[in-house]
Amino acid sequence: MKKTLMALSALILFLPAGANAGDLEDIVAAIKKRWADTAKKQMSPRDSNPAGAWLATSQGGLWQFQTPDETAAMITDSPNTLVFQPMHINVQILGSRKDVAHAAYYLVGNIMRDGKPIVTNYRTRASEVFVKIGGKWLNSGSHYSPLYGGSGVVFE
Repeated sequence: MKKTLMALSALILFLPAGANAGDLEDIVAAIKKRWADTAKKQMSPRDSNPAGAWLATSQGGLWQFQTPDETAAMITDSPNTLVFQPMHINVQILGSRKDVAHAAYYLVGNIMRDGKPIVTNYRTRASEVFVKIGGKWLNSGSHYSPLYGGSGVVFE
């Protein structure tokens, strides 16, 4: 009994206080879903923080603060279709309540218009902040910057 108690105590003391089981997988799934939805032009405002989110696109320019509806409209109303695959997704859960996460990954793919590629070899670095609200990981900020030899996003 004493050995069992000591083993349990050691596990509690030496294992870091982590996120809830499945949080890392939930964030990776949210990222993959966002880009699959984007390619279908079906981005949902419900995937963003209801208070809004900061965005810096790989097109360059200044930071933009957008409502969830504005973020979705940027994708759904564009004449271009972003067909990107997220690669090498790394997630770190942060905060004392483990309700904030940072994700860093790469995006590769093409930008299409009328079914034809207008930008090939799109490659960029992606960095996103997620906040867990109501049990769901929601995007609260994104920064995208072109990778060497890749092209930035084209919205117009």
